[in-house]
Amino acid sequence: MNSGTFDLEQISSGLAFGPSRDDLYQALVADPSNPLVIQAPPGSGKTTIVPPMVANALREAGLTGKIIVTQPRRVAARAAARRLAQLDGSTLGEKVGFSVRGERAVSARTEVEFVTAGLMLRRLLADPDLGGISAVIIDEVHERSIDTDLLLAMIKQVSELRDDLCLVLMSATLHAKELADFLSTEKPVRIISAQSAQYDVEEIFESYSSTRVTEFGIKDDYLRHVATTSVQYSAKVNAASNHPVDTLVFVPGAREVQRVCAQISASGIRALELHSQISSAEQDAILNEPEAGSPPRIIVSTSISESSLTIPRVHLVIDAGYAREPRRDTSRGLSGLVTVVASRATATQRAGRAGRLGPGQVVRTLDPKTFAAAPEYSTPEIRTGDLVSAGLSLAAWGTPRGEGLGLWEAPPETIMASDELVLKSLGAVDESGRITASGEQMIKIPTDPRTARALLEGAPVFGAQAAAESVALLASSERIASADLQELYALVRKPSHPAHRAWKQETARLKRLVGDGGQSLKGQPEQAGSSVADALSAICALAYPQWVARKVSHDEYLLASGTRAVLPPKSQLAHEEYLAVVEVARTGSKATIRSAMGIDLSTLLELLPHMHESSETAEFVDGRISARKVEHFGAIELSSRPVKVTEELGMQAVELAVQEQGLAFFGEQESFDSLRRRMAVAYRLLGDPFCAVDESSLIARSEDWLEPILRQVAKGKNAAQVDLHSALRTLLPWEHAHDFDDLVPQRLQVPSGSMIRIAYPPVGDHGPAVVAVKLQECFGLDQSPRLVREKLPVQFHLLSPGGYPLAVTDDLVSFFNGPYAQVRSEMRGRYPKHPWPENPWEHVATAKTKRRLNQQ
Repeated sequence: MNSGTFDLEQISSGLAFGPSRDDLYQALVADPSNPLVIQAPPGSGKTTIVPPMVANALREAGLTGKIIVTQPRRVAARAAARRLAQLDGSTLGEKVGFSVRGERAVSARTEVEFVTAGLMLRRLLADPDLGGISAVIIDEVHERSIDTDLLLAMIKQVSELRDDLCLVLMSATLHAKELADFLSTEKPVRIISAQSAQYDVEEIFESYSSTRVTEFGIKDDYLRHVATTSVQYSAKVNAASNHPVDTLVFVPGAREVQRVCAQISASGIRALELHSQISSAEQDAILNEPEAGSPPRIIVSTSISESSLTIPRVHLVIDAGYAREPRRDTSRGLSGLVTVVASRATATQRAGRAGRLGPGQVVRTLDPKTFAAAPEYSTPEIRTGDLVSAGLSLAAWGTPRGEGLGLWEAPPETIMASDELVLKSLGAVDESGRITASGEQMIKIPTDPRTARALLEGAPVFGAQAAAESVALLASSERIASADLQELYALVRKPSHPAHRAWKQETARLKRLVGDGGQSLKGQPEQAGSSVADALSAICALAYPQWVARKVSHDEYLLASGTRAVLPPKSQLAHEEYLAVVEVARTGSKATIRSAMGIDLSTLLELLPHMHESSETAEFVDGRISARKVEHFGAIELSSRPVKVTEELGMQAVELAVQEQGLAFFGEQESFDSLRRRMAVAYRLLGDPFCAVDESSLIARSEDWLEPILRQVAKGKNAAQVDLHSALRTLLPWEHAHDFDDLVPQRLQVPSGSMIRIAYPPVGDHGPAVVAVKLQECFGLDQSPRLVREKLPVQFHLLSPGGYPLAVTDDLVSFFNGPYAQVRSEMRGRYPKHPWPENPWEHVATAKTKRRLNQQ
């Protein structure tokens, strides 16, 4: 065996995926360029077996480049590399290595390298040809992170151009056929499925019947139930076992991990935290085999241990049933993680941790009904996550917004467009979405584009060290209850703080990337003597200018974006008038500031001059126009003073008033309302050339008819006294300007000779025209009239001599031949002076009494 060959028998011994390796090996040797999809259940060992197998097969096929394996998380990449090196009997960093943010163990002899999807994406953008790489294995594709989706599409494109690049996709739960169809080009994609997991996992429900989650997150009572269940089942399983059995508890986030651990520890049992915020050494201590005779452990973890990890001695999983997924609040320009019921695919992954090393149990604290109603898969991040970083990556790849790139799922157009505006404001892309020279600089900084831009802008002003320290702090997952970034900075810089080492490493890396300063993107010279506090607040403002905030009440701030947000209770930041905010989260119906620090207004105006503007505004209040000159920073008003009302400002005020109040701004004008109703009927029944006269249509066309009226009001005329009727008549089509009163008449002549006003239906109503007339004036009318070219029926409201309604009909013939007799018998005694003939067809129509009629 040469030094580059892996002993697959030794590596795959005891793993469920082992027997499938021959099919995979032969497929790779036969055609390395044909993509492969591998579907294998959790715990089958695919992450351990497939990479060395691919390395051996490609070597036999004559390909000697490196094998890259992507993982969704740093801890998984490190653990998978360590596990494979251990089984291979080699030193980590020699044949098998890993590279994650802030840490790497590789050498010139490394054949298989495990990396995070994000790091691989940056490598691909820096070297699109993937020189020296023979295969890319994308693991845990089913998790659908944005980085994995982008990486998949881009490497698929590269593999179509390179006959010597092998692409392998691995998933535990995703439908392999769907993925294979996506990859398929000229020839079908091979699917290789491994057998089911080696050991059975018993499913048990210990349901919590009360409320588990509110709009503010998971309730403490539910976490207490999870902790109690963990302690009880750990004791029960260990009492029945001859060997120590460890328990793995899944909760959605680091905060919940800490709370459950505290509750378990309160019972006298030690609980270990496992999440991305603990050090690599602490993670390794959990993932390594415990010392012989050591007591059972309860490990409380986030999703970090759902996949690609084998934790020794775990045969019991407690699943709280919740996960974190990104969501957007588009109306307020916020995005963040929310707590949701975990998908069934995620639940399967978690349960699989209990069956990797032997038979196990999963205890679910959700009720069976909620568990059964969970979505089948987690929501792909590309649908709901922040797409600013993805947008810059797509622009750097030469496919702005993903156009021209075969993505598994295209990003939502509205979200992509919104986040592209952010990139344009950063100067990262041009108007067409193509990457700019500044964007090329930002893509080299492995942070969010907003903090990358702030680093590049801030380093020349405050020094590379201070700028790097600030961005490293913003890029970390560290948070503090008070939301005070300066307080957090003071804690993290202490060597005793758990995050100190990682922060120092990230600072050093960012400092190397940015160099020693020089000229900023704005050409500012570096300023000596700036404090780290000054740098930190400035970096915050540069990265998130839309979240600069001004105090409006005790703990409430108005952001430059226009959103209002509150500080956490008792935060010391409440004494600051201005804040540079870097994280805002939706909490129930409110937005809460999660991370910020104070900043001076003068600093803001110097750093972000484009946000500082002044404008003259006017408003119409209580029948008068008042004008002001306003200085503002985004949506934040800085100062205001009265100014003289010009005609332009007056127009601005009345136009705004009409936009806000609609036509009600002018009050009730009967002639205008009557004309609108008639024009609405003409448009409804005849169509062109008549136009719509509903309120929104009229306001949208205000330039065509209303502007002269608005100018009158802007010059001081009372809005209720303007002639809207005449203005509206200008919208009549010219060919009907003279015959409109005949086409849609205002009055109807009845047999008595009276001209009765016609009440047309309100705008938007499809009812008939109404004529309210005394019954006696319609004697002899044997045909009900129709208006507007016979298209609109007339409904008669027949009135008594006293003006009270007697009948409503649109068929006078039927009325006089039928119901009239009943009306006559009831009314002739009440109104004896008026005619009530037995035969209304032969009596003269009249509005007069019998006496006056006889005198005539």
